Amino acid sequence: MQELVGRLTALDPEASETLKVVAYFDVLVAGRVGLQSLLRGAAVLSGTVAGAFDGRRTHRIGPDGDRPDGAGSAGPRPDWPTRTTSTGTVWLERDGSPHANDEMVIERLALAVDVVGARRPGQPDSALETALDAARDIEERRVALARLRLDPARVVRVVAHPLAHPVEQRAGSAPSTVVATPHGLVRAVVLDRDAQVSGPAGVGVPLRADELPESFRTAALALRLLPRSDAVVDAAALGILLAAVSALEPVAAEQPDVVALTRLDARTRTVLDELAAAESVRAAAAALGMHHSTLQARHDALTNDLGYDPRSLDGRARFRLARLLLRLVD
Repeated sequence: MQELVGRLTALDPEASETLKVVAYFDVLVAGRVGLQSLLRGAAVLSGTVAGAFDGRRTHRIGPDGDRPDGAGSAGPRPDWPTRTTSTGTVWLERDGSPHANDEMVIERLALAVDVVGARRPGQPDSALETALDAARDIEERRVALARLRLDPARVVRVVAHPLAHPVEQRAGSAPSTVVATPHGLVRAVVLDRDAQVSGPAGVGVPLRADELPESFRTAALALRLLPRSDAVVDAAALGILLAAVSALEPVAAEQPDVVALTRLDARTRTVLDELAAAESVRAAAAALGMHHSTLQARHDALTNDLGYDPRSLDGRARFRLARLLLRLVD
């Protein structure tokens, strides 16, 4: 499927987008996710609220993962894209003109709901999906933890891997599931706080098992902060920077320090990385294979361009935070 998507992209962009929708739901179904994850995936793909009636209750999830109030709570409107399933109905709460892939999203959502429902009748969501879901109340999550045989007081951490992460590198029988996030599909694995982690991975802060949603949130954020494809970023190691990145993410692209970095090429950013990390300009020059005087001149010019010295105490802090935010923007 992935090879076919690649071949069609240049020939027919709209067709390739349709196949990407198919592949997206194929991954979710293969990951044995439940109804909530399927709805979250449909909401992310369509950019609007996705809903379902499973024969007993109505479920609705927005693109940000929240459960919205208002229209849709009593079922779909006649003008919304809708499909029937073996147990009920699924829909997209699209106001105005439908988007190009709405029909494909709703069709694949309905099919996936039927497949998952046939596999797990009476169990719309896996225990780990429920335990990771911040929108579930604490009692629901504790019941899920009991199914996973996890003591709510046990300190664990969630590790987020890209879907391409080899299966054999994951932690054996550790609980894992595929999760649809606004930034793509990731595999979440629950590990003990001292377990070894191989990259690429974002490691969530260690917390009690009944606080898994927060550990997963920080793991997913850490995954997006990877400096390279084989790296591991530990959210706990970021300290106060984690809180700063979380708070500034919605406006990251507008921050002057981030804008200044976006104007630089990759080689120049590498030079800045070394300047900010090395003990001296001479040490940075040796690491970069540059002459000391040449790098000193670059340092002076870059200080002028950035508006601060990336080697000063305050400058290092500004550069480090801007560099992290740039990874989110990129």
